[in-house]
Amino acid sequence: MTGKKWFTWILILTLSALFLIGGLVFFVDPFFHYRAPNPHFFYKLYDQRSQNDGITKHFDYDAIITGTSMSENFRASQFEEGLGCKTIKVVYSGATYKEINDNLLVAYRSGHNPEYVFRPIDYSLMVKDKDALREDMGEYPDWLTNNNPFDDVKYLLNKDVVLRYALPALFSYFNGETPGHTSFDDYSYTDEDNDYGKDYVLLGKKSFKDPEQEVLFADKENLKMLEENIEQNVVSIARKHPETKFICFFPPYSMAYWGNLYESGELNEILEYKQAAIKQMLECDNIHIYSFTTHTDITADLSRYRDQAHYDAEVNRYILDTIIKYENGYEETDITKVSDRITKENAEDYLMTEKVLLNHFDYNSLID
Repeated sequence: MTGKKWFTWILILTLSALFLIGGLVFFVDPFFHYRAPNPHFFYKLYDQRSQNDGITKHFDYDAIITGTSMSENFRASQFEEGLGCKTIKVVYSGATYKEINDNLLVAYRSGHNPEYVFRPIDYSLMVKDKDALREDMGEYPDWLTNNNPFDDVKYLLNKDVVLRYALPALFSYFNGETPGHTSFDDYSYTDEDNDYGKDYVLLGKKSFKDPEQEVLFADKENLKMLEENIEQNVVSIARKHPETKFICFFPPYSMAYWGNLYESGELNEILEYKQAAIKQMLECDNIHIYSFTTHTDITADLSRYRDQAHYDAEVNRYILDTIIKYENGYEETDITKVSDRITKENAEDYLMTEKVLLNHFDYNSLID
């Protein structure tokens, strides 16, 4: 065989192999980039930033549970049973507000019209640039989220996609597995992988001290950044889609989180940021706001936490049970209790109650 023929055959074989690999990924489509799941395969869901975009585009649903790790341990079935709508869970651990909002925009652009969107408003991410992304978590797969067909080669000829996703889905058919996908109860569910308790929250802290100096007023530049972040990534989408109820909740971070802010003198600054965010969100009647800071039976029980912010799945269940109750028409009638839903009518009272609680709580009781 001459060198020219040898080169030709090598080229043909190489192109054929690439075509077969790309064809396999295109046919199985484990990230749902082109279409809904093939009804003959079982798809394992476990890569949030790669699979969520396709789930949002091509799955059938009426409600979306999204957000950061604060939402990972919610059960979609609980939401479905409580509010009567087919629900997907597409969460992004560590995501900024922009990443979450960008995915929600995908839902509407792909022809969906969700009745509910359920998401947390993380304190740690409020004061961020409106266009900030988490680029410290590896390369963001924009080759899946953009509209450029030419960089699909990063998907179609990706070794990890072939070995970890496409082939297992294909083999599921030949192994006789029941077709479908990981349930949205189990997708991104991490509760069983975590350890909880005050040792993990306090990390050897011996006491909380009174602040040496307090930040009396929120920084104007930070307030502007927060307002732009909330406007672009929370409020604007609700304004454009009044048919959707956007259920936003402030997660019940532990009292250890608030104790550290109290000690550093930053507590009232953070509360001012929260107040500013709430004021913006209340401009939209279809944004329903919930907050659970005053539930010290949860937030002061460090056995429920794996760090200062992350709670166990029973807290997720309680949050969702409470919100479902309010969304189904419940109104607080006991004047001695603080409503978990923040409205235009009670926002001032809620925020004052919260401020008094957090400024006068005995944080050292967490250590005893």
